[in-house]
Amino acid sequence: MILYFFILWNSIHVDAVTQLCNGPLGMISGEIRDWQITASSTFWDPDCHEKNARLYQSADRAWCARHKSDSEWLQIDLGIAAKISGVLTQGRANKNEHVTSFMISYSTDAYRWQYLVDQYGNQKMFSANIDSYSIHNNYFDEPIVARFIKFHPIKWHVHPSLRVEIIGCQECKQYLGLPPYGRISASTTWPSRQRATCQPEDGYIMSNKGWCSKRRYKYDQWLEFDLGHPSTVTSLITKGRGDTSQDQWVTKYKVSFSNDTRLWLYYKEKSQIEPRVFAGNNDRDSERIHFLNEPFFARYVRLHPIEWHNHVSMRAAILGCPHKAACFPGYFRVNSEAQCVENMAYKKQTWTNDRNRHHQKNGVGGFKFRSIRETNGDPSLAVDGFEETLEWSKCATIDNYFVKKPVWMVDLGRRTNIAGVMLKTWHENKESNVSSSMYRDYLANLDRYNVYVDQYPRRYRFKNTNLCSYVTRTDQALISSSRLHFQCQRPLHGRFVYIEADGASNHWNKLFTAVLCEVFVYEQ
Repeated sequence: MILYFFILWNSIHVDAVTQLCNGPLGMISGEIRDWQITASSTFWDPDCHEKNARLYQSADRAWCARHKSDSEWLQIDLGIAAKISGVLTQGRANKNEHVTSFMISYSTDAYRWQYLVDQYGNQKMFSANIDSYSIHNNYFDEPIVARFIKFHPIKWHVHPSLRVEIIGCQECKQYLGLPPYGRISASTTWPSRQRATCQPEDGYIMSNKGWCSKRRYKYDQWLEFDLGHPSTVTSLITKGRGDTSQDQWVTKYKVSFSNDTRLWLYYKEKSQIEPRVFAGNNDRDSERIHFLNEPFFARYVRLHPIEWHNHVSMRAAILGCPHKAACFPGYFRVNSEAQCVENMAYKKQTWTNDRNRHHQKNGVGGFKFRSIRETNGDPSLAVDGFEETLEWSKCATIDNYFVKKPVWMVDLGRRTNIAGVMLKTWHENKESNVSSSMYRDYLANLDRYNVYVDQYPRRYRFKNTNLCSYVTRTDQALISSSRLHFQCQRPLHGRFVYIEADGASNHWNKLFTAVLCEVFVYEQ
């Protein structure tokens, strides 16, 4: 019985894994548009058009080749490279026409093609349908990566007629730059009552409104997407404005991209000198998608309207691959499943309020406290991008040697809405060279962290209204975790972020030390 349940669980687990890249890619749903389906030739019957080569089309419809020849083919442009694990085929039911065997070729650029081969290196012949109405599936020995795929009918019954679906997954066809990771801005905005419409955030493709530029600034306008982290961009979607009785949309535009907002590059096709001009929309409701032949890697993407209908108004979306590898310097993940977000504190100016070393301070019974920060613990070490917590000397430290409540501060350089702060602190381990007695003092006497956000620089006396969050010994987080998350109860607007440490109330006369190995600040 135990063996049976183990086998059952294992089969379910394997199925779940294999199905991760085992979904239909859009022939059935219509996500693959009609213009993405082409063929070598088409029979004169309107029901035989290549756009009818979709699985589950009505029984009279399918793609039918003009000639009964094994040189005919049906091609699907997936728009974006996909991992393909198999195909489904169907015939033209009411006409009793179906393909009995076929071959498959594929390409990433529509110029260089190769056939699927068998284990001997020969072009592989796939068995297809035995009737014109049932669905036959063929899984590949190994998944392939391709944007274009061709079906080559080799044998058929009555006539080479096909309906198909492609099985696989497209990781690089996801919406980028959506909240909370991304933001949208614009060169100008048409003023509306109570900012009810025409704002940059109305330019998202899912909005029922639209971004509109100021009428007197029609030229040199742009709609900018901040993707949150540099990502691979593979396609663009645009629509017109959706909340007005007047028809407004962009008919032509260019695209530029950047990683720092200082150096911008216009998108160009390979071997082209001039930036590519993208065709826009013909009405305000339909979507126009462009798949990029040369995907680019960037954090910021701008759409520059150059021609429009009635007014510069649009909705848009950026599609591509979310960044899944290790975050770049200056970025981090709030949790293991979240996308990388910018660390607003990375390599910014820092200071502490306990830097006075000009005099000694006597402790209880005349004992002189010794600050471990006399040689280590510079405040800038908390924003240097080094996240390893094995070495105390590579972390910033603050203590109560000269002040009762030591404070560490970072100047973000500009005012923004702070959503939270992550703190990577230090815990003793076997590889550390810090004495255990020093560690016990640190752990036993530190009681609380407070995080504040303010618009002005301060040394102490923070207002409760500026409190983002806190962690105390009661929460066990100071003892059990080296990664502390301070999520603000509400977004706080400010330029300066403060981390204040406090000691246990019954240990007020003892030295405590707070170790800040890395501080991460993220926006709303």
